Amino acid sequence: MKASHDLAPPHVDGRRPHFALTRKANGFLYMSGQLPFGPDMTIKGDDVATQTRVCIDNIAHLLAEHGLDLSDVTKTTIWLTRIEDFAAFNHAYAAAFPGPELPTRSTVRADLMVPGALVEIEAMATLRTDQS
Repeated sequence: MKASHDLAPPHVDGRRPHFALTRKANGFLYMSGQLPFGPDMTIKGDDVATQTRVCIDNIAHLLAEHGLDLSDVTKTTIWLTRIEDFAAFNHAYAAAFPGPELPTRSTVRADLMVPGALVEIEAMATLRTDQS
């Protein structure tokens, strides 16, 4: 399998979106927003808690390809389609990031580009000293 920085995003309607999945710069690994896609590129889960876990699993996979894990995440940005999903999202998110050092986070309500997606998570991680 190619490293994530070599993987192109999937084709959508016969076109490839214009972005990288990951990029290393200035001591950080930047990750494009992760939607709750399974390996077959379909949305996994009908509820925000399940979709949150899938997004975080996708982030963990990208991190692992760069020798990192969730403890290296320093910042996340979250988009939720429904404000009423915040509590369930937050519970699933907290299980993945138990602390004691937590990433900073911004959470907003927004319409997402993929029908059926309830959450999208973008993450930034600090590279380890030997990776910079």
